Amino acid sequence: MLQVRLLSYFLRTPNGDIDETISGSNYREPGFTQMYPLELRFPKSDQVVVKLRKRDGAGGTVSISKATMEFTVIDPTNGQSIPYLATDNGSTRIDLTITNALNLLSTNASVRVRVIDVNVRDTDDDDFITFRIIIDDDDRLLNYIFVDTNSMVERNASSSQGDDIYVSTKSGSDNYLLFSPYASIKETTSAKADFSYPLSTIFYKRQESYNNEDYSYSISLYSDTSMRSVVSLTNIPGYHKAGVLLIDNKMYTDILESGVNPYIDIAVVGELSGYSDTFRINFTA
Repeated sequence: MLQVRLLSYFLRTPNGDIDETISGSNYREPGFTQMYPLELRFPKSDQVVVKLRKRDGAGGTVSISKATMEFTVIDPTNGQSIPYLATDNGSTRIDLTITNALNLLSTNASVRVRVIDVNVRDTDDDDFITFRIIIDDDDRLLNYIFVDTNSMVERNASSSQGDDIYVSTKSGSDNYLLFSPYASIKETTSAKADFSYPLSTIFYKRQESYNNEDYSYSISLYSDTSMRSVVSLTNIPGYHKAGVLLIDNKMYTDILESGVNPYIDIAVVGELSGYSDTFRINFTA
């Protein structure tokens, strides 16, 4: 049966390239070394390399060649193929190099595919292995626009970003936080818009991103149970690449009375990839 292990990764930065071999990585095989599914995690990188071999019995290996292998490497969020190169490494190993940066030649290749599905099949005997590669990219930011409903004319037309966000509530005013994972949003015309909020009122365009995935959102943590009555979370109707957090004006008086700045954590999960993140929203008066 086919097995796989992490070998190395490459990252291009303005301060120089990083090319690291991963030590201590063991070969893994679904149904033999572990149950399904098989996920391999790499640090932030523009190119990753895995090594394949074929198990013979309890621990031996047999000869394999890229000539008999079929490789499928895709972004599961949109079905697009990801560039790869298979290389024979002796008679019993194959190195599979996958370029997940959309512009590897750039000195700051920040647009990356972060979830990659790989299937390898031996056409000689139909032996196969399927695994998912997850890139732990630290540029995972929530893009957001905070709106005071009593001062709509003063609202920002484009998003800010962060993973630990601070917003200032106002006296006597409801607020909402319009947000989009990993891609910016800005106001536009109805003809160019991806979505609107409030519905058919303010129109927004989302930045073209590396994937085409919808997300589900939930509040995974409240700093205080009283927060449940003053905030609520929902997807944008008909457009699940963005969400909105509704904030009741009672938040302001609660903060003044308690003297404590509360917070919540928003959990974001990709509906196709299963890729997940958590972003903290801190409230002040």
